[in-house]
Amino acid sequence: MRLLISGTTSGLGRHLHETLGGIGWNRDLPADERARLRREGVDVIVHCAWKPPPRTTADHLYPYLGDTLLLTQDLLAVPHRKFVFLSTNEVYPPGPGLRREEEPIEVDAVRGIYGMTKIMAESIVRQCSPNHLILRSAGLLGPYARKNVVRRILEDDPCELTLAAESRFNYMLHADVGQFLRMAIDSDLTGLYNMASAEGVSLAELAAMFGRRVRFGTYRYPMSELDNGKIAAIFPAFRKTSRTVIEQFAAQTGISP
Repeated sequence: MRLLISGTTSGLGRHLHETLGGIGWNRDLPADERARLRREGVDVIVHCAWKPPPRTTADHLYPYLGDTLLLTQDLLAVPHRKFVFLSTNEVYPPGPGLRREEEPIEVDAVRGIYGMTKIMAESIVRQCSPNHLILRSAGLLGPYARKNVVRRILEDDPCELTLAAESRFNYMLHADVGQFLRMAIDSDLTGLYNMASAEGVSLAELAAMFGRRVRFGTYRYPMSELDNGKIAAIFPAFRKTSRTVIEQFAAQTGISP
């Protein structure tokens, strides 16, 4: 099987490239190699690469779109049998209750450019790849994950945050996602799935779990809680809670309470 993975220099893409193999598509991929891939094609494309949104002005918007929407189009131009797209829970507007895959999403209600470009990319994938798998993912933890709020609490003691103590997050392990993707590719799984753990965790709970000294801020992160029943029914690793996931991540990295 010829497998193409985007974003293999860091994060989930790097983990998948190391564990599943395949061809890595990154900024430094030579133009002649990109042309060859477009001529010859691959079996499966897993699109993980996504740039964090710009935090300054609209002057930086075009480069961001180039690294997100236009990159998605470039990858879809490579002939393939299956396209797997890592989307995000941020395509759901914030609000109470569990978010389910079948619910309609009002585009005007999507919060922020990150969620907006992801929902746009989902539309492109649906239109351009008949055999697709779209995964609306919660947070990810692994050896190549960026230093997110969980890692800051675990690794920086004391820690100072702008986020409020009651802010909630949902996390999964890179390793579990990698095993799920191996199964999904082998079984040719298609469609749309929320990819999340069974339950989120608040930052206050996380700090208490590990006895960390944290000075919290006032901004409450508006996380959309995902109904993960559809994916957990076919892959039991997603029945774990975020607390269990974080405990396993901490043990893997040698961090103890």
